[in-house]
Amino acid sequence: MATFSGSSGAMLDSYSEVLKVFYLPAIQEQLNNENPLSKFIDTNEEDVSGKEATIECHYGRNSGTGVAPDGGAMPTAGNQKFKTAVVPMRYMYGRVNFTGPTIAATRDEKGSYARVIDTEISGVVDDLKKEVNRMTWGAGYGVLARWETGTSTTVTVAKKYRNNSISGYGFGSTFGWKYLEENDQCVLSDNTIASGGTSALISVGTSPITVSAIAATSSTDTDSATVTDVGTPVAGDTYLRLGGARTTTTGSAAGYGRLEMMGLRGIVTNENIDTISIHERVSGAGYQGLATADPLQTLNVDTYSWWKSTVDTHPAGRYLGQRALTLNAMQKMFDKVEVKAGKGYGPDFIITTNSIRREYLDIMQADRRNVNTMTLDGGFDALDYNCIPLMTDGIDAIDGEMYFLTLRDLQMYRMSDYDWMSRDGAILDRVSGFDAYEAILFRYAELGTTRRNSHGVLCDISYEQDR
Repeated sequence: MATFSGSSGAMLDSYSEVLKVFYLPAIQEQLNNENPLSKFIDTNEEDVSGKEATIECHYGRNSGTGVAPDGGAMPTAGNQKFKTAVVPMRYMYGRVNFTGPTIAATRDEKGSYARVIDTEISGVVDDLKKEVNRMTWGAGYGVLARWETGTSTTVTVAKKYRNNSISGYGFGSTFGWKYLEENDQCVLSDNTIASGGTSALISVGTSPITVSAIAATSSTDTDSATVTDVGTPVAGDTYLRLGGARTTTTGSAAGYGRLEMMGLRGIVTNENIDTISIHERVSGAGYQGLATADPLQTLNVDTYSWWKSTVDTHPAGRYLGQRALTLNAMQKMFDKVEVKAGKGYGPDFIITTNSIRREYLDIMQADRRNVNTMTLDGGFDALDYNCIPLMTDGIDAIDGEMYFLTLRDLQMYRMSDYDWMSRDGAILDRVSGFDAYEAILFRYAELGTTRRNSHGVLCDISYEQDR
């Protein structure tokens, strides 16, 4: 590692020691505790080999059972049916940078380097925490918002969970600008629909778009903002996605552009991932995804019908209407998941938004029913529903939806926990061509499920907006 003057080498060693010994355990603890899902989902490193994890899914019983008449032929021998699912690793990073003069200026003041590090490390931990929590609710495509109207530098994006005039369909139609209020960089992504209602390709922009002057009100269906020039987006087919280095800008292959960790929206559904993430609703043909389907963990629902979660939507279809939350609807979803998972096995966890929790509490108060509470590991508070916790994620949970999960069938497959890059023995590395040093925090992991049919989601619930 390059040094600059005096005892700078020793100073850099001190920085590295603080990063490794003090900050790394704190980062791991904070990120896991601040994400409700990560806190309660088990970590699996044993089934990870190379760059992926493999799961043997038991989906069929032995058909060689039955009865026979006296002297008749016995049932033909059968066997248990298994199918292998593959969970590829996803790669997450956080980078911090310290200039040479900053490091040099701290050498005469005892402990000052810790304050410099604390500012940068605390910041990158908070930022990575927000991103990881967002990912655990997503579907891997990095959708941050969906364009509604506007060209050039004035744009609106869909916010209310219902059928807006253009972009009221699908995942990404309820975010507004909430994901871009602090992290103001994104790129455009156009989904081009070919004739016949099949999505031919996805075009992902490489020029960053900066968002500013956000105007968000709880009384409207959209948020508006001033942005750097977006040109003229494709009506109804344009999304704002997380930016990042890309070698190509268009593609139609399975999973093109899906780089993020998987989340509940991609797992707890009865469709392939591309159909729910970046798609267009084609009249008479339903939702259309990529020309080549992007299935969860390589199992296509069109081939493996058992690879589906229980989904309860509005009678008109998902995202096409809203209905009031009822205790009967909640219990029906609980029962449906319990039948699939097994009594006493699942569901064992319910999670939703703050606004949907209020809807539930209003029902209970109107019926003069008491609502018990429980305190879970890590200090999380939850309501008691059928003796299982009903929790909220007030930041990233999807509006209008309530998830009924079987946590033992969700796994965080991990190739590496949060750690600093230090292959050469040093955590702080010289930035080539600059008087600066950087440290890179990384994690290689992916959220997966061993049984997709042991989860369910109650959709299209009407609610009072929080923002």
